[in-house]
Amino acid sequence: MKTIRKLGEVLRCFSASQPEHSVTALSRAIGNSVSGTHDLVEGLAGIGLLRKVERGRYRLGPLVATLYHALEDSSALVEAARPVMTQLAADHGETLHLTMHDHGRLLLVEAMEGTRPLRVAPGVIGPHLPLHRAPPGRLHLAAFTPARLEAWLDEQARPGGAITSREGMREELAALAAEGFAAGPISDDGDLVCLAAQVLDHADRAVAVLSMTVPASRHARQPRAFRSVTVEAARQISNRLGHRRDGG
Repeated sequence: MKTIRKLGEVLRCFSASQPEHSVTALSRAIGNSVSGTHDLVEGLAGIGLLRKVERGRYRLGPLVATLYHALEDSSALVEAARPVMTQLAADHGETLHLTMHDHGRLLLVEAMEGTRPLRVAPGVIGPHLPLHRAPPGRLHLAAFTPARLEAWLDEQARPGGAITSREGMREELAALAAEGFAAGPISDDGDLVCLAAQVLDHADRAVAVLSMTVPASRHARQPRAFRSVTVEAARQISNRLGHRRDGG
């Protein structure tokens, strides 16, 4: 924990007025030894949060810009999605998730726990799930570019990997991309059904997935209704992001 606090102190030293620092200056600013500070900044540089511009001097690295854009995107997304999700939760009382993906893993943007007597815990969806093991993740995969999907398949279809048929997975994802909807269990939990629908932005890009997870027994009574309300809520969020299917 102490090291994490020191890392935060290092990053806070960088600003628009002071975009560049030496290791010595950083060590004075955070009250740390020069050698210890050097280890900290080298570690930050190794993951892209800092970059070395010359011997002993550093600036913020490319990962900061990536994280900033992700924050901007997710902030606009939450602003568009929260009222829709709040109404959906009030109307149906089921557990909801809004996800993006980050380097092949689920990124949980928003979660709302259900209120019905037999409810689903919000922790069923999250970064712990491989993308292909839940409907939201498969929809994210369906939005990958061909090159990105092939790279993911290279990783997953190795001997002993999770994917046994590359062509089968491509066909499944193409069908999901065309429909913008996926439904099924989470991992191998047959007691739950997760219904997921793509959220599109003004440029018709799939930027997120809205999902509703319900007990299988409840879903079996009204499968079409659950699908309809999930798809409609995703459409409303998409519209709030500026998306129009008719191009208007």
